[in-house]
Amino acid sequence: MEEILEIASKLGAAIANHNRYKMFKEAEEQLKKDDEAKGISEELEKQSRKIHELEKNLQPVAVVDTKKLRQLKEKVASNQSIQNFLKVQTDYVELMTKANKRIQAELAPGKE
Repeated sequence: MEEILEIASKLGAAIANHNRYKMFKEAEEQLKKDDEAKGISEELEKQSRKIHELEKNLQPVAVVDTKKLRQLKEKVASNQSIQNFLKVQTDYVELMTKANKRIQAELAPGKE
């Protein structure tokens, strides 16, 4: 077991030193400092939840709610901090997905 944990530590260190991870963390910090971006994100999440709940309960969604959601999505699309974060987040998730697939491939039946 110790060997596996040692390899896992090395993998974690390699990921932490990878450019995609570093860029992700930088963008995350920038996003935390951007009050406008935080406000837009929070409003979008709140409005999305509201509409989801209405739809889940088979209640009508008011035109004003749909319009507000569309406007918030437009604000997200025009906010540089959010767009940068989403781009580097996608790159980081791709890295982690590839790493996970490689691990899963080694665990696949037929591997010994």
